[in-house]
Amino acid sequence: MSAAQKNLDRLQWLFICTLLLFVVFTATFALYVFTEWRLDQANERRYQSYLLADELRQSSDDLTRMVRSYVATGNPKYRQYFHEIIAIRDGTAARPLHYNRIYWDLVYPRNDRPKPAGEKASLISLMQAARFSSQEFARLADAKRQSDSLIHLELAAMDMVARSDSLPESQAARQRAQALQMVYDERYMLAKARIMRPIDEFYQLIEQRTLFEVEQAAMQARLVRFVFLLVTAGLCLLLLRMRSYSRDVLGGSLRQLYSHIVHIGDADQQPAPPAEADTILGWLARTDTRLRELAQQQTQVQQQLARQAHTDALTGLANRRALIASLQAWVQQPPPQPWALAYLDLDGFKPVNDHYGHAAGDVLLQRVARQLQQWQPAAQCAARMGGDEFVLLLAGPQDYAQAMQQLAAQLGQVQQLDGHAVQVSVSIGLACFAAGPAPGADEVLRQADMAMYQAKAAGKRSVYVYQPAALP
Repeated sequence: MSAAQKNLDRLQWLFICTLLLFVVFTATFALYVFTEWRLDQANERRYQSYLLADELRQSSDDLTRMVRSYVATGNPKYRQYFHEIIAIRDGTAARPLHYNRIYWDLVYPRNDRPKPAGEKASLISLMQAARFSSQEFARLADAKRQSDSLIHLELAAMDMVARSDSLPESQAARQRAQALQMVYDERYMLAKARIMRPIDEFYQLIEQRTLFEVEQAAMQARLVRFVFLLVTAGLCLLLLRMRSYSRDVLGGSLRQLYSHIVHIGDADQQPAPPAEADTILGWLARTDTRLRELAQQQTQVQQQLARQAHTDALTGLANRRALIASLQAWVQQPPPQPWALAYLDLDGFKPVNDHYGHAAGDVLLQRVARQLQQWQPAAQCAARMGGDEFVLLLAGPQDYAQAMQQLAAQLGQVQQLDGHAVQVSVSIGLACFAAGPAPGADEVLRQADMAMYQAKAAGKRSVYVYQPAALP
């Protein structure tokens, strides 16, 4: 097994382990959130428990203040507040919002209600909803009964003050003094103690229970937090190992891999740098090299096909298609100098083929093509039109007729073919043009072709310059 395959197997197992650990990570995180929520709930229940107990104690104190204020002053608003406190506690009147905060101390100066009223809810129903234990609820219920019992005494004291208004002054004063004694004597203070004692016991019970709940929730939260951190560390370690193995498999970074993939086989870019052979980047580098070789071969084949499409296979000269394209390009731009087109036809070529074979004829055509390529001044284009016909595109200030006479003499020399002396002549038609606008490519070729036929009609082995007036 190769090193890359081993790394891939390790990377696969690491991925599976990372996925499983991520599931554990998610579950642990959810459990951690849940334990934190439980801790918050435990603290909230503890806080609400204290608020309810404190409201019972505070309402008892508020009743005491109202009854004493009424007995001392006879002001009816204190009696009204007294009955309103009882109504709120019993749920027959709407409970002010945030009633657990400062309330009655802000009411009595000007009889203003500092907070809007909320829903009706008795204190005993709120205690039942708080899910106190049986012992805790028993303590609060006992305090509530003791407070209700004391209310009868407080109402009796206020009734005595109310009746004193209809009595003579001396009797009224004694009755108010008696009522005042009722809310300050030892009996009253013992009744208050019977209210506060179960509330104090409730505080102790609620402290023990809620403290235990908070400590349990906090301990669970710490444990889950530790496990969560442990799983997070393991996940980070696995991710680091995955990164290390992935680099071993890739042979580099993801940025390098992306760059290689984007530019793979791109001839305009530098080849991929060498990498470890048994890595993805190494494979890409080899693929890139192979693609570049294939692209180079394809270019060479395309160039070869292009040459074959415009080159005569036997002689290596331009073919008819290439000549037409060159001639069209030449006449599209007005030539800045005189120029000419020479049309050549070999005289006596057919007997060479008949007597010595086509192979000898092909050799002869190749020699003629080589002489045309080497002839000076060089032609703009030398082409074989087919068979034994050739065309030369000439340019520059010169006597084209004399130049073609020299070329005809050179081509008419005796040549040796397979030990046989062979001599052919050439008939040349010449179409000459001055600098400036020229006729189309087809017309230029037609004129040179007609001049060549005129040369043949004149007895062959001659050069004929195209003369429109001389043609039939």
